[in-house]
Parts: sequence; structure tokens; C-alpha cells
Amino acid sequence: MTKAKTVSFNKSGYDPFIDFIKAYAIVCVLIGHTLPYLDYWGYGLWAGMQVPLFVLVQSFHSFKKDNHSINLKKILLRVILPYLLVQSTIFLYIIFFDSTRFHYFLLSGGAGPGSYYPWVYIQIALLLPIIKKWIDKNQNNKTKVLISFLIICESFEILFSIINLPDRLYRLFAIRYFFLLYFGWIWVREGIIINKRTTLLSFLSFIAIIYFEYFSVDDEVLFYNTAWKYHRWPCYYFVAIWGGYLLKKLYERLCSKTYFMKLIKLLAKCSYEIFLIQMIVLYVYPSDYIKDMIIISGLNNYTELSQVNIHSSSD
Repeated sequence: MTKAKTVSFNKSGYDPFIDFIKAYAIVCVLIGHTLPYLDYWGYGLWAGMQVPLFVLVQSFHSFKKDNHSINLKKILLRVILPYLLVQSTIFLYIIFFDSTRFHYFLLSGGAGPGSYYPWVYIQIALLLPIIKKWIDKNQNNKTKVLISFLIICESFEILFSIINLPDRLYRLFAIRYFFLLYFGWIWVREGIIINKRTTLLSFLSFIAIIYFEYFSVDDEVLFYNTAWKYHRWPCYYFVAIWGGYLLKKLYERLCSKTYFMKLIKLLAKCSYEIFLIQMIVLYVYPSDYIKDMIIISGLNNYTELSQVNIHSSSD
């Protein structure tokens, strides 16, 4: 590779490619929660990174703004209240039709596929202004910023391994997505650069995803054993760099179609609403895939499947 390739983002206004990423991510959410046997198709490489993509978009939007303020009113009205409405509906369903799962609901911060994500979103929204202030002071030292992110991420991996944190609590913490904030800053600072160095690092990250998805058994204490095996910092370089580049190429091939762009804008605009709706629907009417997993796992229903703790000795 003799010449670097760069994907630039619109840092001052609307960027339709960002809408494409959001639309792609929400479609992958639906795929991941409904279709069976996705591991046979390398799910972690192309569709299993829905939440990391949403976090990348969230951090990108934050870093491209000049101010460091938190819009608490927007978070309350746009994220928290709709989520509470959905969880209240699921709670009523549990009370009347699934009361044996009541304690899981209380201990796990909610129920339904992806019910942890709003908790992650809120934490990142609160963290980003603090991170932005620190990065602003160190923006000329990219290496220091990178190493600091890596130390923080790996330190928490080791800490959670030592304390044997239950999955039902781990799922609520945003720390496993913390490294993506660095890439949100990189997207704003320099875009997506494809050269020998980023290709090598993306390849190593690609290998990490495959390892964690198919071969990982027990990597503690270096990596906390969890149901979200490839939602770890070594896997995010591929997602943010070569993954982002490939999504851009796909977008360029499709963006000339007017009907496609209208669909993309609609999916992106309603992505959170779609996410909340599927949370209720797939809890009340689980897909055949979820039912099969319940049978295979020997569990009673979807709630127990979604809260299953691979650190069973700690319960």
C-alpha cells in the first residue's frame, strides 16, 4: 500500500454517512436478536458490533462539538423516559404473566434484548464532557491519549476478573466500550485513515474478534470472561478503522439510489424507537432462535437467558 486512503466526516453539519452507520447498526440489532446460527457466518465481524457502532456515533457527535456541556433535558426526554416506559410495560407483563422472573428484572436493571444499552448510553453521555476536557489538554500528544485509554480499559478487565463481577451487573457498565471514545475523537480529528500501520492494527483486531468469538475459553485475569466476548478493547480497532472504511464503500455504492437514502434516513431517525419496540416484542414473543437457545441452555424463559451469568460460582 503506497498511498494512504482517508474517509473524511462532516464535522460541522449533517453527514448522511453517519445516518447509514446508525441504520446499519439497528438492522444488525434486529438480525442479532432474531436469526439463528449467526456464529457460522462470522457474526462478530459484521453484525455483532451494533452497540460499538452506536457508541462510535455518539462519541463522534460529542467530539465534533465545541462545548463540553451535558444536555440533561435531552437525555431525560429522548433516552430515559422512553426506556422507563418500555421497562414499565415489561414489568407489568412480568407481574401478570411471568412473576417467577421478578427478581431477575430487579437485579439486572431491566429486561428484554439489549436492555443494557440505555444504561451504557447515559454513562457515556456523562463521561464524554470530562474526557473531552482532558483530551483538549493533551490533543497534541496522541500517543499519550491512546496509552491512557488502553491502561484504563485493561485495568478494568483485570479488576472485574479479580472481583468476579456477575454478568447481570457487568452488562450495565459502559467501561467495556470506553476505548471507542478514543476512536470517536480520531474520527473527528483525522477521519478514517487506511495505511500500512492502521491495516496491520485492524488485522490484529480482526484476529482478536475471531479468537474471542470462536476460541476463547478462559482468558482471566487479562480479560474478564463474559457473554460479550468480542465487546472488548482489542476488537475495536477493526470496527472503527477497516470496518468503518468498508461501510463507507458500501454506502458509496448504494447512496445514488433515492429510495435507499430515504429508507436510511428513516431507520437512522427512528433507530432508538425501533430498538425500544423490539425490546418489548421479543420479550413477549421471543423468536424461534431465542426459544431454541432457551431449550439448549435448559433455562425457563428469555429473561433468564438474557441474564445468564457465566460466573455461576459467584451466584
